[in-house]
Amino acid sequence: MAVETELRIGFGTVGNSLGYLGGGWARAEAEFTWAVGAESHLILPRLNDSFEYVLTFDLLPYLHEPELPSQRLIVSINDTVIGSTVVGRASLLGYRIPPGLTGKSDRVLVTLQHPDAARPADFSVHEVDDRELAFSIREARLYRLTPNEGAELPSGLMMGGSTERTFGSRTHMDLTEWVKARTGLSLSQLAIKFESLGENCEFGLVQRRADSEPLGLLRFSSTFLRNLIRGLDSEFEGLGEVDDIDPRLEGVGQKEFMVHEKRYGLVYHTFVYEGQRSVWLMKEQESARLKFLRRKFMEELEDAEKIFVYKRNSDVTEEEILPLFMALNRHGNNTLLWVVPAERDRPAGTVEVAMNGLLKGYIDRFAPDDNAHDFSFQGWVKVCVNALMLSRLHKPGEVR
Repeated sequence: MAVETELRIGFGTVGNSLGYLGGGWARAEAEFTWAVGAESHLILPRLNDSFEYVLTFDLLPYLHEPELPSQRLIVSINDTVIGSTVVGRASLLGYRIPPGLTGKSDRVLVTLQHPDAARPADFSVHEVDDRELAFSIREARLYRLTPNEGAELPSGLMMGGSTERTFGSRTHMDLTEWVKARTGLSLSQLAIKFESLGENCEFGLVQRRADSEPLGLLRFSSTFLRNLIRGLDSEFEGLGEVDDIDPRLEGVGQKEFMVHEKRYGLVYHTFVYEGQRSVWLMKEQESARLKFLRRKFMEELEDAEKIFVYKRNSDVTEEEILPLFMALNRHGNNTLLWVVPAERDRPAGTVEVAMNGLLKGYIDRFAPDDNAHDFSFQGWVKVCVNALMLSRLHKPGEVR
């Protein structure tokens, strides 16, 4: 999937939003503009209705605990709803605009409904702001999606599921043989076809269990999704500066150095323990390591041969995953595997085509937050096998 930025709207005082705003907006502030009242409007130029588009928003909801823990956002294009989201934190959200929706009109009307807008003055006698605030919006982007050469897989195409073979705890060899029969690969070869994008070290440990130890920037890291996308947008510029690296001894018993990286909010394991290195040496070594892994990661994005994996123990909606998919595909024809818990009609092991290049995998369970080693190895292997098989259909000759 080729991704091109069609339009970028900045909502700060030095941005370009005035040329696109309809009604429902406050005066611009330094970095953002408040969407106010029951709804706000954007007026975009005519779009080519033969293409699919994705519209993203970088926003922060107005909240007041406990009375107002979230805001609802309903997005429409020319009176057709394309998405509805409950937002409880700063978020990057994306909405698909299917081909043919915009018609032949000279302008495209984007309506943002926000029925939970509230006045700060209603919550406190000390507040003087009586505007009905909904969302402060920093930026909107419009992406045009162009199919690449190769097979176009229909959305909803699934592989795996209830007919998948199950394996007992003592039949590891059976699992190995099943992987070989399906893919022609060993477990180690299968695991190295994938690269983790976080949210924690679970998938990195799955690769270790499969006797695969690939070097990966985010293999044992965690960071917020917005920080990850910001890093992809900037090509992780400045990553690895010594002053941004803070090694801390953490854990119970034998303490491990955990690195807290300040620029992109990375937190990751080093597997170096108390007494094995000085803090100064840890900072120097991690600086060199991060700079090397950044270069390697950017090369892999351009090569587009890996399947990138994103999972989070808390829910990840399509609206949240689309900006990540856009960011990956600005660097190359990349495939993203978005893994979520199994559902009633999506059994564990199922992998579904959400859109070309975006696969949605369903697993029986994730490791608990406090024990990333307690993962479902068989569940991950089944998801990876089926994701690889679909990727081979989508990009023949690649991901072999």
